Order: sequence, then C-alpha cells, then structure tokens
Amino acid sequence: MLIKEVLTLAAEELGRADFVPLIEQAYADAAAGTAPEGEAAALLSCYHLVENEVALDHFPLKAEERFLPAENAVLFTRFSRAPVDVLEVKNAAGRCAFSVVAERLILPEGTGEVTVLYSYAPERAGMDGETAFSQKISARLLSYGVAREYLLAGGRYAEAAVWDEKFHAALRAAGLERRKLWLRARRWA
Repeated sequence: MLIKEVLTLAAEELGRADFVPLIEQAYADAAAGTAPEGEAAALLSCYHLVENEVALDHFPLKAEERFLPAENAVLFTRFSRAPVDVLEVKNAAGRCAFSVVAERLILPEGTGEVTVLYSYAPERAGMDGETAFSQKISARLLSYGVAREYLLAGGRYAEAAVWDEKFHAALRAAGLERRKLWLRARRWA
C-alpha cells in the first residue's frame, strides 16, 4: 500500500479534506524528485514516527542474509539494512553462538559461512513510497497513529489521546499490541 493512501486516510480522520489535494500534489511532485512542503510534509513526518513505532515495538521487520565472516566477525556495514536486533545466527552445523558489539557481530573461531536473521528499522520512504508492512498492518491502523502524531505536534493533547486509544485498539485487534512487563512484588528478608 502507498504511503499516500495512509496520509489521505489520516487527513480524512482529522476532518481535514483540504489536506487531500496537498497530499495528491506532493505525491505528483515526488515523481519529479521534489520534497513535500507544508502540511503534506508534516503528515509524512508523522507517518515516519508511526512506522518506526510499529516496526520497533509491535511488528518487527525481519531480514535474513548470508555472510562469510572476516576475522571471526561480520561488520554491520555489510548488511543490506541497518540491524536493530540480531535474532539468530546459523552455520552449516545449525545455530551458533554470537555476540553483538558496537560495529559488528562476533562469531566463534572457524564458524564459516553464516546466515543471520535480524530485525531492522524501515528506511525513510518518500511521499511516493510504499509502506514497509505486509497486509497485516492496514492503512487505517497506520492512519490512526498519523492522526495522533499530527495532533500531538500541534499541542492538541486531548484529541491526540482519543486517537492514541483508537491506534492501540487497532493494534490489539490485529494481535500486535505489545505485552506490558511486570515483576512480582518481592519481600526482603
């Protein structure tokens, strides 16, 4: 689905039909390489915030790549996307141990070629780009988050709280709401 569709839905949710022609114009201008301006740019920034939130907290984007380690390490610059979290590393023998340091993935000596499964943050797409998500994440769900962010940016906190609840209700309905962590109370002896 196109980002433009999400932004159009968000404008409609906000009751701002006057934004729709601005979004359409920014979409047409994006083909010529022109960056959006004004309210279209504000909505696009809000979309990027929501996209990152969903990708990092609710529906991780995953990729798998093969590497031949150099000096028992794989530099993160060799990955096609910037990894957020390394989920699994396998070699010919199966899963293998690894550790993550600032700039690289450290592997045991003699590991050989590895396949790395990792999560990543979406790249910032332009107005004419596609969303980073599969059909599990609907344009309507994303539009609720965009409406929330737009209202927050404008200082309209009470209205933003309403859209925040709609956004989280849509995440729950899609089975994507993250669980809250809690610790059992402890007694000191």
